[in-house]
Amino acid sequence: MTLPELRAFFGPHIRAACPVAEGPRGAAAPAGAAETLFVSLDGIRLWAAHNALPLRAAMVSLLGANVWPERFRRNFGLFSAAQMARLLHSRVLVLGCGGLGGHVAELLARTGLGGLRLVDDDVFEESNLNRQRFCGERALGLSKALTAREALRDMASHMDVEALQLRADATSLPGLVAGMDLALDCLDDIAAKTALEKAALAAGVPFIHGSVLRDEGFCYANAGPEARLAQLYPEGQSPRQREQARREGVSALAPAAVACLMVRLALRALLEHSADSPLFHLDLSVPELEPFAWPDSA
Repeated sequence: MTLPELRAFFGPHIRAACPVAEGPRGAAAPAGAAETLFVSLDGIRLWAAHNALPLRAAMVSLLGANVWPERFRRNFGLFSAAQMARLLHSRVLVLGCGGLGGHVAELLARTGLGGLRLVDDDVFEESNLNRQRFCGERALGLSKALTAREALRDMASHMDVEALQLRADATSLPGLVAGMDLALDCLDDIAAKTALEKAALAAGVPFIHGSVLRDEGFCYANAGPEARLAQLYPEGQSPRQREQARREGVSALAPAAVACLMVRLALRALLEHSADSPLFHLDLSVPELEPFAWPDSA
């Protein structure tokens, strides 16, 4: 359809329009496009039904004509239409749906990811209420993975969300990473983290590590070929150390902050083909904030 035809089709579902010249820096607009339209979810669903397309496929098709879902309007200027389409085609494994994994999954869903595979065999308990994104009082005793899936489906109905309530191990990991564009480590067990990194790299899937304890966190991205977690945890983790770590405090801030860094690395890997990074260390107990120099009022 031409732009006038699209305008006529969407009619009252158009929420905003702007000249193509105001689009993302360095991003080429589709040939012949004079403006960008932003269309409501109801309009996108109408288009999908009219063309017998799944909702996500309809979004991708319309982005090619410079018609954006209104839900992504605040992404405009940060991402190009081609990058949004690439995100909608991408699938990511999030292993662990607690403090880190819940925030990671939400950020990816809100940004525009097309598919998530969530894996966690645990259930929510009261001690999770201080930091875990999808833990509420009504969710206590419920599966972390299944609860996250239902919340994400309401948040992003176009997204394919698969939830598996199982413990990942050497037998299941190759199947879990298969077909994924990225594997994100949101686990709390060093041996499981190490096994995930090895399985992901063996399958040619970039790996992103995240960990938190108290007010601190680490993350890095690795596209291989060599695993790196053994350098970070050369002595591994004994059963006693694992139990002690599970009794340590974890603030509400650290998982949210490290999740933001992990998702930034994930977006770089998916959109900029940069799947390696240094090791980032975040310590919120001693934030090094640059003081703002207020203008002299004189």
